[in-house]
This record gives sequence, structure tokens and C-alpha cells, in this order.
Amino acid sequence: MSTAVSEEALHGSLTDFPLAALMRSLESRRRTGALSLEGGGEIWFSDGRVYLATNREGSPLSAVLFGAEVGTLDDIERLFAEPDESESVLDRILDQRPDREPLIRRLLHEYNLNTLFALLVPSDAAFSFESGRSHRLGDRLAADTGALLAQAEHRIEIWRMIATRIPSTSAIFRLARSMPDHRYERMISADEWRYLARLDGRTSVAEVITSTGESAFRVCSTLYRLLLEGLIEES
Repeated sequence: MSTAVSEEALHGSLTDFPLAALMRSLESRRRTGALSLEGGGEIWFSDGRVYLATNREGSPLSAVLFGAEVGTLDDIERLFAEPDESESVLDRILDQRPDREPLIRRLLHEYNLNTLFALLVPSDAAFSFESGRSHRLGDRLAADTGALLAQAEHRIEIWRMIATRIPSTSAIFRLARSMPDHRYERMISADEWRYLARLDGRTSVAEVITSTGESAFRVCSTLYRLLLEGLIEES
């Protein structure tokens, strides 16, 4: 499939125009609109900066804001359903709760990063860019596209290393039967303990991901580190 590029339209195949290159092109051209990918992915730009990346398999956006404790899920979903686009959802929330901005920024950044991590897998999917299209979330917390891409691509490199020890989320681990060194002392973080407490020799990595509600990258990267330290072993 050929790729067509103009100031108003952009469409083609990721085979000819990989997603990272496409996003950098939109950044350099300071485009505003929505990039839609075959399969359900969407990336929203404002003046070349990314403010939202969604995927059909990902968590709902309302759940991200709910995690910032700015209202009930019903309240947040009502904000997204309102037809009035004169004020974005983020503007509505942050005008009332400016103290929540750092947390929302962090949660939204992680959400977008996890989505891009999934979308950057090489694909031959079709794409199209609709200029001027906006999302009810709003672009108040838009991030630098190049920096976001660099972080996502770094995660992909880390994931390749993780896959050498955790090739599938069906893998099952347990606590190591002995410490790697009798003189070894190690403080366990709260996040690490959440995962370690579930490693009973029967629970798969996929089940740990589901039960904790964490991203696959976060769980697997932590387990990978624990494996390298000899604190856990494959069951």
C-alpha cells in the first residue's frame, strides 16, 4: 500500500512508514489531530505533541483518572459523555482540583507509555491521520513526542532482555529455596513484595499481572531483576 502525505491527509501502511517515523514526522510538522491504526489504536496530537494514546486492549481512560481520586467512575464517565466541547475533561477536573495535576500527569504519562509500547511492535496495519480531530480529554498535559518515543523504545530494548528469562507470561515462579549468598542482605520494596507474595509455585506471571492491576512491563521487569539477583526461580 502506498503512503500519501499532505497538509490535510495522511494515510498508508506501517510497512512503508513505521509508527515511530510517522510520529516523528507529525511532531516535526506540528500537526494536530488523531492518528488511527488498524486494530483500534489511536494517538492524539496537539501541535505535534502527544496528549493521549489508546489501544482497544488497554484499560479505559476513565480508570486512569479514577486512580487519581478525582471522582467516581460514573462521575468521570459522565464528563467524557458531555457533548459540550468548550472545556476539556482535564480542564474541568484540574480547575477544581489543581492539587491533582502532578499525579494525573504521572498516571497519564504511564498510560500513554504502556500504550505506545504495545503499538510500536512492527506491523503492516493501515493507518490514517485526521487533521483537527480532538479528544474530550484535552491537550493540557501534552508531552514531547520525541521524549515519549525514546522511553517507549527503551522499554522495548529492555523487554528483549526480559524475554530471555521470561519468554511467556504463562511462566511460573517461586521464592528461591536458598539465598544466593549466606551474607546477602536485601531490602524488599513494597512493590516487589506485592509480586513476591503471589509467587507460590502455582500462580503464573499472567495471573500476577491481572491480580495486581499492573502493566506487563512493570511486573516482568521487576521479576526479571529478582531472577538476576537469585531471589526467585522458575517452578
